[in-house]
Amino acid sequence: MKQLEQLTNEFLKQYYTTMMTSRANLINFYTENSSLSYGGRLQQGMKAIKEHIEGLSFTTIQYMVEDKDIHPGVVPGSFIVLVVGRLCIDGESTFNFSQSFTICPNGSGGLYIHSDIFRIVT
Repeated sequence: MKQLEQLTNEFLKQYYTTMMTSRANLINFYTENSSLSYGGRLQQGMKAIKEHIEGLSFTTIQYMVEDKDIHPGVVPGSFIVLVVGRLCIDGESTFNFSQSFTICPNGSGGLYIHSDIFRIVT
């Protein structure tokens, strides 16, 4: 489980750093088999996810991960992560959020986000 926790920590660091510094590159975490749910709106496949990422209206965002849970997935090498934390948009508005990821092997020695569910928590 320690190895899975280290892998998860590295994944979350890369994901949120990419979101905060070079959002357009976030698409590289997904494949055509991926889905993204943002506030209840489902995006499936690279094109729809890319359009969603490019359509986000904020200029800057900061994430503060407060806690996470990790479980092995059903596919060998996969895992599920639930993240809770806070985010700050454009240095002004702060929100609580939850985000869950299903991370799967990509067949080439790497990983991809198979499922990403994000929600602002009020």
